[in-house]
Amino acid sequence: MSKVLRVLSGVGGVVVLLTSALFTLGTSLAAPIGILVAHRRARRKDRALTAGVAWFTAAIASIIAAAIVFLALFALMPGNPFQEIQRGMTEAQTARDTAATPAWLRKAFPQSARSDSAAKEIMKSPGFLVVTVALSLLFACVFLGALGGSAGWVGSVLLCYAIWGGPPWSLYRTTSDPFL
Repeated sequence: MSKVLRVLSGVGGVVVLLTSALFTLGTSLAAPIGILVAHRRARRKDRALTAGVAWFTAAIASIIAAAIVFLALFALMPGNPFQEIQRGMTEAQTARDTAATPAWLRKAFPQSARSDSAAKEIMKSPGFLVVTVALSLLFACVFLGALGGSAGWVGSVLLCYAIWGGPPWSLYRTTSDPFL
């Protein structure tokens, strides 16, 4: 039974890693590298690797991979992407807003009836665009990295069980306590 379980675990691990690589732009493939780094570091410090630390390092490795992927995509975009985004924002702001503010909103918040010129000026500035794009990339990297890291962690645990007979955190123990 153990041999069959290990073979099924290996097949499942490969399927999970390859399938998740399709949906996470390949960032889930960085998760095993993160787990390997955490395992070596824990072993060097004579500590046990826990499941939580293994997952966290898988997610961090996938976040770093997602940042590299997004930066590479952004760098390979034709033309100047900042100018195109800023041009699109300017066109959208200059288009006349046809929707009128509802009466109940104007009555509850009279300041909403008039436009805020300071907010419009901030939105036109290039610094606002840079900060908005940077924060959007950061959130996308964290989201994609968490998904990719989790999927990569699952695939790595299955593969580790198939190859060595246990999850990565059980390969090197500093004590005989099974709950560590």
